[in-house]
Amino acid sequence: MSAAHPYWEVLDVLKRGRWVDLTHAFDGDIPHCEAFPPMQRTTLYAHAPDTGTRGHGFLAHQYQLVGQWGTHVDAGAHFVPGRRFLDEIPVTEMVLPLVVIDTSAACARDSDYCIGLADVQQWEERHGRIPPGAFVAMRSGWSQRWPSHARMHNRDAAGIAHFPGWSAEVLRMLREERGALAFGHETTDTDSGAAVSRGDVSLERYVLDTDAWQIELLANLDQVPEAGALVVASWPKPKAGAGFPARVFAIFPS
Repeated sequence: MSAAHPYWEVLDVLKRGRWVDLTHAFDGDIPHCEAFPPMQRTTLYAHAPDTGTRGHGFLAHQYQLVGQWGTHVDAGAHFVPGRRFLDEIPVTEMVLPLVVIDTSAACARDSDYCIGLADVQQWEERHGRIPPGAFVAMRSGWSQRWPSHARMHNRDAAGIAHFPGWSAEVLRMLREERGALAFGHETTDTDSGAAVSRGDVSLERYVLDTDAWQIELLANLDQVPEAGALVVASWPKPKAGAGFPARVFAIFPS
């Protein structure tokens, strides 16, 4: 390839690696935050006559859904007035080093497990210091429960949800000491299920108040190395939008 187009050569290198989709496909019956109504999809135009509400000859759907639907991005403005909206997050933040902290074994033993400083320290002992500007994902194994609503929320007889979450000390350390730009997890919330059940969403508020952004309901983190991958996270650009379904994938050497 011509040296006049070096970025094309970069793409050739990336294509020789492995690409893993970290995104769940969504429809109207996926697990979601129970505060939100289900998605509705209407077929306005269909290929066959008499099957679209407005006509036929091509296929077009109308979607009615909350922004935080499926694998989705949350901008700072989702929780905090004055923080960035989706259209204000630059594309330079959408391709980042991917750090995957694997807590799946601990979460299998304890569904209320919250990632601790020891988990981060062990990662850094194996891979070195977390780089500035990283996307840090907590791998809990929870996406293996998809698409079961009951198993994702994991409620007990009293209605309390039991799923893993982040901890305040880890988020502060990653954001304030390591300079992480974004966070991700497989569950519906940053906070643990038990915390969310009592109305405590302080950890999500902390993340978004720092003007970081996050991706919820990630998939396939078990197929991605703990270190060395890039993450590409993109989404539509609604004016003053607080959240939207996202398409997220990882690239790493095969």
